[in-house]
Amino acid sequence: MRLPRVPHPVDRPGLVVSMIACAGLGTFAASGWNGDGGRFQPVAAVLAVVLFACFLILFAVFWVGWLMRGHEVWREERRGVGEEDS
Repeated sequence: MRLPRVPHPVDRPGLVVSMIACAGLGTFAASGWNGDGGRFQPVAAVLAVVLFACFLILFAVFWVGWLMRGHEVWREERRGVGEEDS
């Protein structure tokens, strides 16, 4: 008897939504970077860099989680093949 499979954290939408939000907000902040030279230009530059860094970190976490999920599925399939042969 197999227990129902608990969804992997990569299957949940929170990580992808956070990634998209950081990329979108970073792009919005970067558009203010080349503005008319107002007083918020340095703040927009720093904000764009920080949000891009957050996007890269979240993308790396998502990619590693996706690889781990693929490995987990592969091991389950392999374990199932071994049980069928017995």
